[in-house]
Amino acid sequence: MPRKITIDKAVMMEEIRTLVSDGKTVSLTVRGNSMNPMIVDRRDSMTLGPWKDSDLRRGCVALVRDKRGEYLIHRIIHRNGNQLTLLGDGNIRITEKADIDDVIAIMHSLERKGRTITTDSILWKTYSWAWMFLEPVRRWPLGLWRRLFLRQD
Repeated sequence: MPRKITIDKAVMMEEIRTLVSDGKTVSLTVRGNSMNPMIVDRRDSMTLGPWKDSDLRRGCVALVRDKRGEYLIHRIIHRNGNQLTLLGDGNIRITEKADIDDVIAIMHSLERKGRTITTDSILWKTYSWAWMFLEPVRRWPLGLWRRLFLRQD
């Protein structure tokens, strides 16, 4: 039987920062619903890794420590110099702010139901573009998705 270890979130995130700054990648099982329906809680896992400045553009999914000191994995929706605005795919309007220095890692791939989808694939880029395009009317597809798949029976 696998052993379950609980680690303080801040400690884990700083360890990820150290590994990524050494050029390594880290795989995490997704926890939380803020990136639904694109990335699903406890079903999907993502590989996070190093980034360069040019990677931090609209559509990139990044692990950051935001201005409030919270760690989150959200999509960059706007960049103004060193200032990033992020929005979870499962959110309608709530955005977070972070500086480039607050970026810990970016998502390089997603594993879903045994299939790996890289962020440079046509599938992921199309998926991301379509979801970002729907941002003004996102409440309706999100509401439908939540009713169909997040039911608490």
